[in-house]
Formats: sequence, C-alpha cells, structure tokens
Amino acid sequence: MSANSDSTVPMPAEPKPVLAIDFGTSNTYVTKCPGDREDPVGVDFGDGRDGIATAILYRDDKEPLIGHVALEEFGEASAEHDDYRIRAQFKPDLVSSAEARLYARDFLVGLLALARRQNKDIAPLQRQVIFGVPSEASETYRNALREIAEEAGFGEVKTVDEPKGALYFHLQRKDITPIEALRGALVVDFGGGTCDFALVVRGEIRHSWGDMHLGGRLFDDLFYQWFIEQNPEAVATMRREQAEFFVLAVRCREVKEKFSLAMALDPTTVYRKSVGDYGRIHEATWDAFLARARRYRPSETFAQYLRAMNPLAGAHLDSFTQGLDLLDWFRQTLRQGLAHEQVRHQDLACVILTGGSSAWPFVADIVTEELEQIERSPRLVHSDRPYVTVSQGLAIVPALQRRLAATQIDLRRELPTFIGTRIAPLIERRMDEAANRIAELVAVGLFDGRIEPILRRFRQEGGSVADLKSWIAADASAFRPQIEAIVTTQLARVLIGVAADTTELMQDWYRQHRLTVDQGLTHAGTPVDMAEGLRLADLDVYREIAGIVLALSTTIVTVLVAAISGGAGTALVMSGPHGLLIGALVGLIAAFLAMRYGMDEAKHRAEQWEGAPVWLIARALSDTKIARLRDDLKGQVADKVSAQSEQARQGLEEQISERVEQEIASLSAISQIW
Repeated sequence: MSANSDSTVPMPAEPKPVLAIDFGTSNTYVTKCPGDREDPVGVDFGDGRDGIATAILYRDDKEPLIGHVALEEFGEASAEHDDYRIRAQFKPDLVSSAEARLYARDFLVGLLALARRQNKDIAPLQRQVIFGVPSEASETYRNALREIAEEAGFGEVKTVDEPKGALYFHLQRKDITPIEALRGALVVDFGGGTCDFALVVRGEIRHSWGDMHLGGRLFDDLFYQWFIEQNPEAVATMRREQAEFFVLAVRCREVKEKFSLAMALDPTTVYRKSVGDYGRIHEATWDAFLARARRYRPSETFAQYLRAMNPLAGAHLDSFTQGLDLLDWFRQTLRQGLAHEQVRHQDLACVILTGGSSAWPFVADIVTEELEQIERSPRLVHSDRPYVTVSQGLAIVPALQRRLAATQIDLRRELPTFIGTRIAPLIERRMDEAANRIAELVAVGLFDGRIEPILRRFRQEGGSVADLKSWIAADASAFRPQIEAIVTTQLARVLIGVAADTTELMQDWYRQHRLTVDQGLTHAGTPVDMAEGLRLADLDVYREIAGIVLALSTTIVTVLVAAISGGAGTALVMSGPHGLLIGALVGLIAAFLAMRYGMDEAKHRAEQWEGAPVWLIARALSDTKIARLRDDLKGQVADKVSAQSEQARQGLEEQISERVEQEIASLSAISQIW
C-alpha cells in the first residue's frame, strides 16, 4: 500500500465518538473522545482519581463491587464477612484461565453498571470501542478479550497495541514528530503489574518483550514491608481486622506514589507519611529505598495473595529465595531486548516511557545508561501523567487519523501552487540580488581597484596594446582569490536568506493546516507552538539546500575566472560584447596606421606599435568609455551568475518540494497506524 496514495485514507462522513479502555493489570483507564476532534476526556468514576482499580469484590447475595471501592471494602470489612472474595491481577491469565475470563467479564459488567449509576456518558453501543492490548498479546488473547468485552455489553470492539496508544498520545501532544514515529520508537510500559517493551517502526511492532511478574505492585509490597518494620505493633491490628492486603495494595501504594514524586523532585528529601490509621513511615530516603529495592523478597501477605490470584507469579517470586534486585531485574529485562537483532540495528528516534511506574527516577536513569551504548542515542519522552497516555492515545486515534488524511490531501493539492507562487519568486528574487551584489563587488574590486588605474596610466604614458592586455590579464588573474571570496560570501548570504524566508513561508502554510514545525535555523530542536496540532520535524531548510548553493558557488567561480582572465588575452574585461575597449583602441590605431602601411599591415602592427600618439589613445580611453566599460563588465558578470543560477533555482524548488512530500508521506503512514 503506497503511503502517497490518497485512496488509502478513506474518511467516514459521520465519525462515531470513541470509547478507549486501557484494561490494565492493576488499574483500568477509560477515556472518551469525539470522533471528529482530538479532545480526549478521562472518565472519573467518582473517587477523584484517574482510572479505577482492576479488582472485583464478590459478596454473597449482593452485587459485586469493583475498583478502589472493592479494595477498600475488602480491607475494612473482610473480618466481618466470610463471604467476601477479592479478585484482581487477572488480566494476564485470560487465555489460560476460565476463572480469569469470568472475573474480567464481571469487572467490565460492573464498570458499565457503575457508569450508569453515576450518569457517566460512555454508551459503548453508540461509540467506537477500542481496547488496548499488550504488544506481545497473541491473537488468542485478543479474541478472548473481544469476546469478554462483547459479553459484558461493550458490543463489537477493536483491539490496538498499547504502545501505539502511547505513540499517538505523544504525537498529538507534539512531543514527537511523524518522521520520528516512523523512524523508530522504543516504548517502555512499566505499569502496576507488568513491564513491557516494544520497538515500533513505521507503526508496526517489530519486536516486543518484557516480564509479566515485574511491576509496580512489587514496590507496593516493598513499602508495606518498610512500614511494618518501622511499625511492628500495627501487624496485630491489621491481622485482627484482616486488613493486611488492604494496607499493602491501597495504603502503601498511595505512600509509594507520593514518595516517588517527592524523590523525582528532590532525591535528598527525607520522607514521612502516615499509612492510614495504622502508623507512619518515617525517615524514608532515596538511598534507603535503593538498598531495599536491591534485596527485595515478597512479604508473606503478598506471597499469599499472588499464590491465590496468580499461582505462576507466586511460584516465580517464591523461587528467589536469596532475594531480588528489582532495579537490576528491570535493567536486565531491558538489556535482553536491546541485544535483539531487530533493536540493535534500529536507528531509534525516541524512547517513550509510559505506565504509572515509569515515573520512578531510576527508570529514566537505567534506560538512559543502557541506551548510551547505541551510536546515536535517542531522546527520552515522558508525560507528566504517564498512566493515562495509552487510553488517551487510543481515544484520539480515529479523529487524528481523519485529520491527517485530510491534511495530506490538502498539502499535496496545494503544493504546486505553493512552490510556483510563493517559493519560486522568492528564490528568483534572492538569486537576482546575489548576482547584482557579486557583479558590483567584482566591478569595485577588479575594475575600480585594478583595471581603471592601468587604463588611466596607459592613457597618460602610452605604450603598446599588447602590453596593455598583458598588464590587465595579470591583474585579472591575480584577482581570482577575491572572486572566490566574493562568490562564496554572497551565496552564503543567499543560503541564509532563502532558508529563513522559505522556513517562514512553510511555517505559515503548515500553520494553516494545524501543523507545527520547529525553528529552522536554530538547530536546537525547540518546538514553536504556533497552533494546536501535530508537530513536524525540524524545518532545517538551511541544511537541506546547502549542498545545492555551495555547488553553485564552485560553478560560478569557475565561469567568472574563465570569462574575466582566461584564454590568450581574450578576457571578458578586455573585449566586451561590443569590442568596447580593446576592439575600439585597436581599430583607431589601425586606422591611423593604414594611411602609412595599408590596412592589412596596419591591423598586423596595431597591437604591437608603441608609438601611438597619446591623443589617439585618449580618444579611445575617454572617461565616458571607461565608465561604459565598467557598466558592461558589471552587466556581463551579473548575466553569467544568473545564467548559472537557473539550475540551482530548480534544485532548490525540488528540495523544498521533496521535503513537503516527505512530511505528507509521514502523515499518510501515521494516519494508517492501527
């Protein structure tokens, strides 16, 4: 399928609004968005936070509870209710476990029921519903999720790789450009229950890897153990109230998140925080956290939970009897994928950090350290709310694709007119200005500074025309380095002028289509937020046209040197188009000699005769004729520069046209990513 074909991007007349669900292991995020506008809105299910815990509490003879309410109810009242059964962390087991599929379906049913009770306008049957899935998910997993969602009341749903959601989120936010997205992005999704890595190139998942046991829940348990070590008396209270899991999964998770934020702002902070009514963590420092993370072992509370909810995960963690280095676990998981052939040979443009646990400072540090080994180290892209990037990115997919499809059609249709009416006149004007400046500087430096003094001395002192030609040729030849300096300097000015003006024109044109570009001549990569919309790659017109203009410099220097001082005394400055100087001088002398020697002999002797009367020479070298010679020299230099510039003009127009086509192609390819 061609990226340049307009037929590849059909645009529905009446786009349906979108409901996007990031169905996570620990939390689920729901976002709705109009089908024709990139205006995603996260759904708050009543507790003032992003997302809802992926958990369901079964209660005999009562409707199940879901989300954080389920966790809190289980933590606060389970001691009084033997019929309470909490289920969570079931997302990874949809293929292998019928129970997990049941829990997932009931959770999604509860999600819709909760939305109806709270009058949340999500109406899945009236929307295009998109579920995110891990990039490693098999077709069996995707089919299972689609069936579960349909049974739960979401209708027919589409599944999209979660890394693509993160990619679209940052595209729409103008954190990355379409060309960067197509070149290659490594998406690091470090969430509550898993750690996934995906290499995305031209919208396709080239390689994915990760660890389904590594995630933020282990750090919840780390803080839980930290808490009970500092508050041993709280254990009896929690056991009496059967609240151990509630404290671990809810209260310590809250403490962990605030600690992570505090350390990201200032790693020297000494952190203190209450853990509900059970006590408080005190004197928590970054160094102490690192020490605990490097020798982590699951608590008995967490191990029991894992064995009940996910026996494979429980057995996996139980096998690490000597403890785990959680940071090294993350590093080795990343390193394993980076060594893969698909990743090792990829020219990555950026690394996107997403998922709630990606906010940990050590994540960016480890990723940066490992990627420093790559020859061209990519830049890190990280949202200030990384936990919502997937759902919001998935929600804007249809509207963003629709806009990109329309934009690429408009740009291609308008491109010939833009080049013909905006760019071509600009280049022609700049080139003409350069030709006139070069001609004037040559006239000043060569004629005024060198030739005119020779002519005036010859007019006063006399001599042979052959000597005059020799003197002029020598000075013209000596002037060659100055010609090179003049041409190089003036064309460099053209380069800067054309680049600056072209950048401004392209920015204005792109702005009309809600596209943002970077400052073209700063080379700093700082985006210019000129309008809401997609940010294009650096509009570095200067670098792109430099080759053409610098090649033109060499050509013009060669032409001018040959014309001014080349060829056995036939230099342009001596002959001119009308024989203005030498031709007129030789003609007058020959006519004077013809009366004595005859015309044939006179022509032969004219250039060599040193006895020509001064008055005769003065007649041929009058001030008026010298001035006309200067103007003639200047005009011919300008004409020759302009003639040589014509091909360069076409080359510059083609360069700019190719650049726009590249942007159109990138928009086309991005608009087709699913």
